[in-house]
Amino acid sequence: MSMEPRIGPAGRDDEMSRELRRMYAPPGGEAFWEGLERRIMARVALADEDVWWRQVARWRHGIAVAAAAAIIVAAFAAHRSEEQRSLAAYKAIEGTRIAALQVTSETNAEASRDVTLRYVMGP
Repeated sequence: MSMEPRIGPAGRDDEMSRELRRMYAPPGGEAFWEGLERRIMARVALADEDVWWRQVARWRHGIAVAAAAAIIVAAFAAHRSEEQRSLAAYKAIEGTRIAALQVTSETNAEASRDVTLRYVMGP
């Protein structure tokens, strides 16, 4: 079985191939490719003047302000979270000590000095 080449100069030359070649041929022959090359190279030359990091350099003031605001918000959130966590831990500890003190002071007829010592040394 032989494969018939369908692409390239040695390919089929039927009516459909001729029509496709005509449709996809450059408009204007070689002058089209030369003009296209000139336009591309002109755009590349302009791109050297306006590179992306120069655009970022123009925005540096706004970026610095946004970064400072983000840091302040993050620090405030971290501080608030730590404050809430500390308050919850304090309430948990105080809640257990107050209950132990009340039970101890209500059931024992000891001197207040002993009750205070148990409160300080308690869980």
